[in-house]
Parts: sequence; C-alpha cells; structure tokens
Amino acid sequence: MLWKASLASLLLKPDNRQRHNELLREIGSYISTHILNHPLLAEDCGHISILLDGSTALGIVDDSSDIDLILVCRDECYEPITSRFERAELIPERSSLFVDVHLPSGKTGHYTLLTLSELEQALEKGQLDWLWNAAVACLYHDPLALKALFAQAVPLPSEHLMSLRKKTYIDLRSAAKSLDNPVRRGEAFPILFQAVEVFKQALRCAITVEGHPYPYDKWLVQVAEHLPVGIRVLDCMKDFRQYLSEDLSYAPMYQEDNSFVKMEKRVRRVLLEEFRLRGLDEPWLVEWWKYFEE
Repeated sequence: MLWKASLASLLLKPDNRQRHNELLREIGSYISTHILNHPLLAEDCGHISILLDGSTALGIVDDSSDIDLILVCRDECYEPITSRFERAELIPERSSLFVDVHLPSGKTGHYTLLTLSELEQALEKGQLDWLWNAAVACLYHDPLALKALFAQAVPLPSEHLMSLRKKTYIDLRSAAKSLDNPVRRGEAFPILFQAVEVFKQALRCAITVEGHPYPYDKWLVQVAEHLPVGIRVLDCMKDFRQYLSEDLSYAPMYQEDNSFVKMEKRVRRVLLEEFRLRGLDEPWLVEWWKYFEE
C-alpha cells in the first residue's frame, strides 16, 4: 500500500490489527491482479489512481464490512473506459461504472470510477463526503498524485474548518431550540426526533472542534469515541438511551426541566470550553440564530 490518510485505521482495535493488515494486503493483491491487469483497464492504468475508503479504511474488520474502492481517472479516459465496459455488457449503457469485487477470502465489495476534475472540484468546494474520504483513504496506486491533493485538503484549510464548526454548532443550537415547544406540550414523537438530532449535531460539532471533517452518521459515535472532545461530549450524553425509553421524558413540562434539554446544555458547555481553549470566540457562539441561514 502506498499511503494512508490521517484518520485511516482510526477505529482499528489492537486484536484486529493482524487481520486488518492481511485484508489490506489481500486488497492490494486484488488490485494488482484484477483491476490494473483487467483487459478493459490495463491500457489506462497509468492514468488511474486507486483508493480504498469506507469502513475497511477506517479499520473496521468484521463480517459486515464491504470493500469500497474508488478509481480516479484523467478526464479524457473516463468515456473510453465506460464505453468498453458497456460494450462488454458489464455495465448498463450510459451508466456509471460500478463493478463487483470478490476477494479470495470471501469478502465482497465494489469499485467505482470518477474523473480527476470531479474530485478536485469536490475538494475545492469543501464537499464533506470527499473531505472525509481524504481523511480516511488508503492509496494503493497513485500516478495522478492524489496523495498531494488529499494532503492539501486535510488537515482542513482554515476556511473549511471554520465553516464546518459554525454549521455544526448552529445546527446543534437550532435542534435544541426546536425541542422547546414539543417539551412544553408533551409531544412524544417531535421530542424523540429532535433529541436524536441534538445527539447527532453534538457529535458532529465535537469532531469538527478537533479539526476533522465528520463522517457519515453510522460512524459518528465510533469516531467520537476515539477523539478527546468526542469522549467528553459522549460522557455528557451517557444517559441518552435511558432517556429515550423513559415516559417522563415525554411528559409536558417546562423545557428547562426536561432531561434532553439539560443534556444539551451540558454538551454546549463542553463545546464552548473547547472552542475557547482553541482561541475561538466567534459571535455565532452566542447569537447563533443571526447566522442560521448563512
């Protein structure tokens, strides 16, 4: 393997290290044998970089983890490659490339194809899914120098980082504010929906405080558990599941007495402390509602 991004293997457990390394080697062998030497790809292998993202790059090795590979090609290669796969009836006509992966060990997954310009534009715009990929990717084959491209994107440039921090904090405050009326009325489902949103936005904010892009929702808790600010926020919310099942959580009451509201206030104190420890005292930390639409 050529290179691992900063958060690659973040979720790797010590007892899984050998198994994970074996899987990464197997993926490398598969790439060499079945992708770079694929009769429909071989002539363009010098114009394609190949990266691993998803749960396997993060270090999750279990029976449910897929192999997610992304092929990035020069723009002029995209149409010839997809046309070859169409003529071979390996993909539907005029569709994007999506090809199954079957490793000898039995693990399965897929690989997809996108152009270098698409990737560059996504990173330049601060597109979150690609900022996350840049933080966790493992590069196996890199004639297009994606390593340098990812290194420019992560650690996050100050403008992208401030934008993410601002967005997640304002989204947290908005979700917490939206709890007020349902709590006063005792409307169970709106309380449930907004409480979960508060939990999600709190974890997103904790991760961005650390300077990282946040992951897909399914990994928020697992990633936060590995970061100091995330651990502090999760500690504030340790009774969240208990409150979800308590009848009292959904009874009409003054909002300041509600467990979810109290929990958000504890989280907010932690986040404000962590922001200020980093020298951040932005106006949106106080009058957040003025910046909601920006």
